[in-house]
Parts: sequence; structure tokens; C-alpha cells
Amino acid sequence: MISDLINILNDEPSLLREHYPDMIKFLHRQGDLSLLKGFGNAPTDQEASFAIEAEKVGFKFIPNTETPGEGLFYKYQLNGSQSKIDFVLFEGSKSVKFDLKSGKKESFYWNDGWFEKDVVYVISYTSKNVEKLYIGLGQDSYEECDNLAWNTIRETIKNMNKEAKNTKFLKIYNRLANQYSCKQFTPEFSEKNFQAVIKFLE
Repeated sequence: MISDLINILNDEPSLLREHYPDMIKFLHRQGDLSLLKGFGNAPTDQEASFAIEAEKVGFKFIPNTETPGEGLFYKYQLNGSQSKIDFVLFEGSKSVKFDLKSGKKESFYWNDGWFEKDVVYVISYTSKNVEKLYIGLGQDSYEECDNLAWNTIRETIKNMNKEAKNTKFLKIYNRLANQYSCKQFTPEFSEKNFQAVIKFLE
């Protein structure tokens, strides 16, 4: 069923551009609508749309505190709103991690993150006013020169954050906010990596 979901999304990228305020509220409260306030940052339209489409093919939400049994389930932001993983889908004994990214045009932004191995990336963007969607595994989705550059600057920032700061009340955090171009996602590149995801899910 996970394969069914990503095939549906791949065929109709605009499905992840819908607005579902009730689902945003539901996810923000981890399914507990009795709560007056949600946890962390509010979900995006893309995330709410993904949850709606997952439910359409049979997945059911479970809170992060529960263990999935037999069947189709999904969890949202398993490790909190700053987590690199947005969804985990469970299909029997199989679990698959998804990270969603969205850009208004031909780029999106990373906030401290980068492509991770065996995570499925779902990236919505627009090219020449046409809705596009890239679906690929982290290890297939970057050029090695970009990966090297990211790891180099990440190591530099880690070292900067270890340095003693001559401050009293100010806590300094050096962070990464990087722009990534979707021009990499040519039809050939996208199709090859989409098929790799299908094989990964088998």
C-alpha cells in the first residue's frame, strides 16, 4: 500500500498542494483534539495533504506513544517538530521514513538537514507554472560534490558550536539554512530514482 500511495502522488503532484485545516489541527495535536494547543511548529499544507492521501489508501494515524500492530498505520513527526523525519508509514512488519520538502518555485530550503540514507524524500516544487514532484531515496538524490560541501560546512559549524563563548545571557547557535535547486530533478533523474524507491519498497 505504501507503493500505491507514492504512485498516486507521483501521478498527481497537485494533491500535495491542497489545504486541509482540520487535518493540520489534528496532526498538530497528535490526534488529541481535546488539546487547546498543538506541539511545536504547525504542520504544513503539504504534510496535511500527505496524511489525507495516506488515509485514503487505508493508513490510520497512531500517536507516537503507541506501537503499531498488524495493518496500515502512520506516525507524524516521531521525534518532534524539529525532526528530520515527517512521517513513518507502517505496513505489517515494514516501516518507511518520509521527509517532505516544499518550494514555491524551483528550489527549497534545508534547515540544518541533508539527504539521509533509506529515507524517502517527497519534494514539491513548481517549474514553469507546472506542479512537480520528486520522490527519491536520500542516497540517490544528491551529487557527490554537494554532499562533500555540506559535510565540510557542517563539520565547521559543529566545531564553532564547541568553542567557548564570552557571553552571559546570550546562547549562540550556528545553524545551516541552505537553498537547494530542483533543476537537478530532470525527468530522467526523477524517473530513475522513483523506480529505485519502488524497488526499495518491494
